[in-house]
Parts: sequence; structure tokens; C-alpha cells
Amino acid sequence: MIPLRIESDSFVDQATSEPVRPPSMSTLSDIDVRATVSASVIETFSSMLSMEIKPVEGEPPPGQGIRRMVGTLNFAGKVTGIFNTQLTFDFGRLMASSLLGMEPEEVESGTEIRDLVAEITNIVGGNLKSALNDSGYPCVLSTPSITYGTDFSIKSLNMDRFDRYAFQKDDQVLIIEVGLKEQEGADSGIDFGSPDGASRVPHVDLQKLEALDYGRRLADAAVDVFDTMFSLKLERMEPVSAAGLEGMRYISSVCFAGDSTGIVSLHVGQALSRLMAANMLGMEPEEIEGTSEIEDMLGELGNIVGGNLKSALTDTGLRCALSTPSFTIGSDFQIESLNLERFERLAFRHDSHIVLVEMGLKISELVKAAPPPAREVQPRAEESRPPPARRDAPVAAAPAAPAAAPPRAPAPPAAPAAPFQAQPEPSATPEARAAPEDLGLDLLLDIPVELTVELGRTKMPIHELLKLRPGSAVKLAKLEGEAVDILANDVLIARGEVVVRHEKYGIRITEITSRVERLRGLK
Repeated sequence: MIPLRIESDSFVDQATSEPVRPPSMSTLSDIDVRATVSASVIETFSSMLSMEIKPVEGEPPPGQGIRRMVGTLNFAGKVTGIFNTQLTFDFGRLMASSLLGMEPEEVESGTEIRDLVAEITNIVGGNLKSALNDSGYPCVLSTPSITYGTDFSIKSLNMDRFDRYAFQKDDQVLIIEVGLKEQEGADSGIDFGSPDGASRVPHVDLQKLEALDYGRRLADAAVDVFDTMFSLKLERMEPVSAAGLEGMRYISSVCFAGDSTGIVSLHVGQALSRLMAANMLGMEPEEIEGTSEIEDMLGELGNIVGGNLKSALTDTGLRCALSTPSFTIGSDFQIESLNLERFERLAFRHDSHIVLVEMGLKISELVKAAPPPAREVQPRAEESRPPPARRDAPVAAAPAAPAAAPPRAPAPPAAPAAPFQAQPEPSATPEARAAPEDLGLDLLLDIPVELTVELGRTKMPIHELLKLRPGSAVKLAKLEGEAVDILANDVLIARGEVVVRHEKYGIRITEITSRVERLRGLK
């Protein structure tokens, strides 16, 4: 394992007072990204698609003019950057047909291929994230997005390292692109140094979160930054589809990940982008050469608008980290962000130019499943009084019965009763009302409890059951992304979601079933 990166007062350049990384500590350039990505791609294609794919050397062929798809993830945390999985539409159809056991021409042109590309991007990108975590660069991943079309390119600026790998299956090519940048002092509220830091339930003001007006927040940020940064006035207009924008355009996107995952994208045409960069630099539009000034300007724009939304989310108690901006440049493409619950599209006009601001957002299931804050329960006054005497009992002839329970002492205000603590029935014997110290955990040590996780169930005829062989796929009656059931001795006690951390498979608990549900499950 590569040792964790450490910076302390013992490694300081005395001349510059800058921290110096010891020679034995790892840097981003020390991480073997190629080995991690290659092993993950080969294993995923073999186990998931029953395909043999091989890494190839040399620069892959250009993709311009060819119908293709790119699955994109963004890293955020101690390392930030971008991860792209690129392939032609024909290769995607071939992969989907292998997964579904169909002929390529039987695969529909949309959902199956898109979802498969997103899943492979998640798997390979997730394995790289685990390798980064193990190397001392903990981070979180955004939700995937899919870009498809014939004329576009995607990149992330100012990376510390950029790698591009090609893999080949027959005459089809798969391209993986990785851009990474070390991000010191990432202010996200997430303890990236802790393996379970991102899985801890945060303290969120749900009322404040529900009252958050995302559209107004984005609109105010966009109008303000165009006025102060570019001296351009934006007017709100009715939303229009991004597919209706014509000509060369630039999209600046920033992703956030953590308790809330999502993306903020700004669509700006080429002519307006050049005008914005010229106004910011005090130049004429025709003096702008190339795209570097435009990309730097749009990156700052994405950081400001996306950072404004991140601040609103963190103000509610959510923890999230912001990625560096990524850019999509082209004239024929569309972008879909997947697995998001809320979507906003705002449209603005400056003269004849149109600006689109889009947002996709999903709140973590941990936040939704978090119980409301516990309220302190004060003991009622009547609990401090002894129980009244029975009317039918002769008071004068009532000796103290040895089997009678002594009056219950009043509960101290600072120590409320523990949940699920069983109270003795009125007819219980003195032995059943033994002191708690007599009922230690030793009584439970020899009781076996089997904990199981149920991913799903299915029914199939006997003749189909007899056809099962190693490698056969069994369809379950659960949808992808649905919570899995956690059972103790066949009794449902909780629900959770599947997580993979450091290449280890686990379940994160998102919901504890109620006491009534557990009692109903007892046999």
C-alpha cells in the first residue's frame, strides 16, 4: 500500500516557509492509474458482458463526426478532476446486446445503451476512487452524466496530471480519460480522512432545506455575476430546450458530491462567450485568440454560480464538495444527468444571445432517513406519586404482602427510560421482577442470530430453474437503486443501500423498521 501523504512542521522549506513533501511520500504522479483502470475495465467487460477487451498502445482514432457517447464522473475532495468513458454508439449497442442476450439490431437506441455506459463508468470510476482513497487522496464521486452526439469534446482545465487509455474489442475502441488535481484545504464539512466520514448522518435543518428556492438562487447568482463580472445585463425569458441552440456553444459544468449530489451547467454560445471574455479582460472581442481565455472565464463563472448553490446547501447542514469545472465544446451534442431527483432550467437573454442555466440535484437517502431531533421528555407529576389503594381492599386488615412490588421511585429528570425496555406485567412473579443486574447479557451469549441481506426475490418455473448454469443471470423483483432488506433470523429489522469501499462490498443502513413491523415478523 502506498503510504499516506503527511505534511507537518518537520517538512518545511526554511527559506520559503512552504511545506515540502518528504521523498518517501506519494504524489498524484506516483499512483498507477493505468494499472487500476486497465484491471477494472478488463474485469468488468469479462464478468458483466462476457467480452474480452484488451488495452492498446498509441493514440486512439479521433471521434469527431462519429456518433458516440461519453459517460462522465467528477471527483471532489482532497483530489478533484474528471473521469470519462468514451465509445461509439455502435459499440454501445454491441455491449448492450451481449448483456441482454439479444441481437444488436434488437437493442433500442436509447435507454439500454445509456444506462449501460453509465454503469460501466460508475464501476471503473469507483474503483479508481478507491485506489485514490488508499493512496492518501480521499474523495467522493458525482452522479454520472451522459453526453452524446457527433461533434463535441469534454475536458477539465488545470489538471496536475491527465491520462488517456484505449481498449479494443475487435474493431471497436473504448477510451478512458482521467484528469486529476490535488485540492488542498477542500472545505466540504466531510471528514475525507475517515473511511466512513461521508456515511455519517449529518445534522440537517430539513425545514430550511425544503424552503430553499433553487431557481431564484440560481437566477440571482447568474444575473449578478453577468452584471458585475462582464458588465452585461441578463433578462429572464421562458425556458427553452438546449437541443434548440444552434451553432458552436460552450458548457461550463461544476459537480458537487456528498450528502447532496448534483450538477450546475451554464450554456453560452460562441459569440457571447467571446464578448464576455473581452469585457472581463478589457479587450475587443476580435482580439480574443483561441479558447484559453474563454475557458478560464467560463470556469470562473461556473465556480461562482455553482459555489453559490453549494453555500445554500451547506447552510442547511448538508456536507458537499465542489469539483473543478469541466467544459463541453461543440455544435452537435446533448447532455443528460442521471439519477437526479430535481431539475431546474432557467433561460436568459442578452440582446440576441441566449444563456441557459441548468441544475440537477439529489439529496442522500441518509438525510431523508435521519430521525427528527429527539426531544427531552419531562416526567409527569403523577409518576412521582405512589399508586392509589384499591377501594375493595379493607385498609385495616391489609398487611404488607411479601410478593407485592415496592412503589416505583420517581424517574430522575436527566435520565429518560431507554427505548424498547420491557416493563413487568402486574401479575408477574417476584422472580420475574428480579433486579436488572440479575439479568445480564450472559443469558443471550448462546442464542444464535443470523444476519442476512436480501437483494431481491423472484419466481421461476421448474424447467427454467433446471437451466441455470454458472454465469446465468437471474432477474430479481427489485428495481436498480431500491433499498435492500436486512433480516435477523428471517425478521426484517432494517433497510439499506449497497456500497463499495476499498473494493469491499457492504451495506449502508438507511432505515430501521418500526417495532410494530419487527413484532409482526416474528414467527
